[in-house]
Amino acid sequence: MKIRLLASAIILLALSQSALPRSGQEHEHRSPVIELDAFQVVSTGTRSERMARELPIRTELLGADLFLASGSRDLASALEYMSGIRTEANCQNCGTAEIKMLGLGSGYNRLLFDGQPLFSGLASVYGIEHVPTAFISRVEVVKGGASSLYGPGAVAGVINILPKEPVTNKQRYDTSIESVDGEQFRSASLLRDWSSEDGDLALSLYGQFNDNDAVDINGDGFSEITQKRFHTLGANGWLYPTETGKLSLNYSYSWEERRGGNALDLLPHEAQTTEQLEHRWHRGGIAWDSSFNEIDYRLSASASYVTRNSYYGGVGSVALPGQSDFDDEAYQEALADSKLLYGYSDTMRYYLDTLFSQSFGEHHFSWGAQYQLDHVFDEKRNERGKALRSNGELADFSGQDPIADGSFDNLGFFVQDEWIHKQDTTLITGLRLDKHSEIENWVLSPRIALRHSSSPDWTWRASIATGFRAPEIFDEDFHIEILDDPTRTRNAHGLKEEKSISYSAGFVWTPSFADDQFQLEGELYRTELRDTFNVSDIVYTASDGTAYKERINAGGSTVQGFELNAAYRLSERWKADLGLTHVDATFDEAPEVLPGIFERRYLETPQWSGVAKLKYENEELFDLFLGLVYTGPMIAAREVEGTLNESTESFFVVDLTATKHIHLDVFGKERHIDLMAGVKNIFDERQQDITSGPDRDTTYFYGPRFPRSVILRAGLSW
Repeated sequence: MKIRLLASAIILLALSQSALPRSGQEHEHRSPVIELDAFQVVSTGTRSERMARELPIRTELLGADLFLASGSRDLASALEYMSGIRTEANCQNCGTAEIKMLGLGSGYNRLLFDGQPLFSGLASVYGIEHVPTAFISRVEVVKGGASSLYGPGAVAGVINILPKEPVTNKQRYDTSIESVDGEQFRSASLLRDWSSEDGDLALSLYGQFNDNDAVDINGDGFSEITQKRFHTLGANGWLYPTETGKLSLNYSYSWEERRGGNALDLLPHEAQTTEQLEHRWHRGGIAWDSSFNEIDYRLSASASYVTRNSYYGGVGSVALPGQSDFDDEAYQEALADSKLLYGYSDTMRYYLDTLFSQSFGEHHFSWGAQYQLDHVFDEKRNERGKALRSNGELADFSGQDPIADGSFDNLGFFVQDEWIHKQDTTLITGLRLDKHSEIENWVLSPRIALRHSSSPDWTWRASIATGFRAPEIFDEDFHIEILDDPTRTRNAHGLKEEKSISYSAGFVWTPSFADDQFQLEGELYRTELRDTFNVSDIVYTASDGTAYKERINAGGSTVQGFELNAAYRLSERWKADLGLTHVDATFDEAPEVLPGIFERRYLETPQWSGVAKLKYENEELFDLFLGLVYTGPMIAAREVEGTLNESTESFFVVDLTATKHIHLDVFGKERHIDLMAGVKNIFDERQQDITSGPDRDTTYFYGPRFPRSVILRAGLSW
């Protein structure tokens, strides 16, 4: 590890030294660091367009230039380059990827499409790999409680995906092939932008197609990376029918089939271990932006619909046909049970949103309402797709016994005031009221945030924000657990929301002597969670044998630490970014994480992590991108053994890509060709103690999601 760390540092130092200006080089020839977050216009933190440096709520950005330079083809891969965020693999068989923000899991952050929360139910478990970077203009990230604007789920923060709005006609086609531990990952994407001559109509069409082979890292015949095929097709449109009005429309469709385990050529129930999933995801929305009597307003409606056919199971440790110790009688007996482990699920979300705003002198006042309705259906099925009752018997229409079949909704009202005093001070106060169908009382979510620029060089920020989670009726882990066991879960009487309060304080230093070439940013944060949701042991057994567990309120926990980020434009062609994050996440009282083992610290949450990016841009020669992602030691649970790994190894992942730009004149039209080659995870950093065989511990899986790989990509645009 020390050798790899030293080698990485040498690479970074050598490249950066070559970028430093020579003696006598004049600074006025260097361009400002316009890519720095502080100089960008953002909207997620306040739902109004503001320059990031003028806001008391810190907003971080990922842009299209990073996606192209690093070869990131989906949202999950792109977010790995942001400080304080980890994209974590949770299972060897199903290959789920979870976004963790400041130590908190995916259930604590709010994922948005252009401000709309379309990641519902199943989409929040598998959807982050279904979002291609081809159509994304930028991703805005706000960390800390944001329920005062976005309602339930915005506890750790908000991730907002914003599409590109075309201003010219252009098209781009990309194709790539990646060799991952000897297996091939293939991808192709297309983007077609069109804008009318008078600028009153714009349309963007996009598609991405991926085909990934399964990867068996340790050679035991069972996959660590799932076989996966998926595609996404979508369209975004903008229409300006009046001087002040804009109509926005969007729709996308994703299809995916993934399978992990062993014997992938057999039917799912015939293998020893199989997790097979087929998703279809429709999502779309419409929004109208306009103004009336000096009041700006936005009215929008969106929907998300996900269906899934699934299989979790197999014959276990029973030998398969062709293996030396095959026993046909034992195999047929195991097949009888494994055929009953299919399932079907669907989730539907409707979302309505209104936003009004008006300025009064130094104050900008916003108010609005949001309504969200979710429906979840989940049932067991056999290998022929027939619905099953909880005891495994076939269910007719009148005797259907689904695992889940219900709806829940949330209605929220919010107000917010932005007071901008003499451009050097901004005070934001906000308040929101929510009524969730699964909670008896209204939920109050206040927020206050302050920014003050003591000089052109220094900006200071502080905020106190609240968040909450509401109980939902679908839990992926619980769903898998009960497929072969007649168990159900229900909310306990008087169940309260899971509440949070977040404190943060920080600074931005952009020294004038550096001519806007350098920025240093620091942030202290603390999030306190109370009434955390937990699922109890069995509390009731019905006459048909179905057992019931209850979702209850348990204890609390605290997540605190700091982030330090620096950005420096070394010259016109070179730019470096560095981020360091410390997280201390502990429960108030140690929960029982494994039978007889209690642990206060959060599992699979490293105290230290870091990100570094070095970019060289030379249109005439080539571009270089060096990315470094550090993940420190963490605690991981060996569920099968019933033990804890108190300190896993640390990882230092290094990615290096080079891109050549070629400009051609073909029949009087200019064509642009981009050729990229790179190596990801150069030192092949990965977990060394992966378990093996049909009885392996599939959840004992931590660290980098992919081993070393070589990638080649070609892009054509005009």
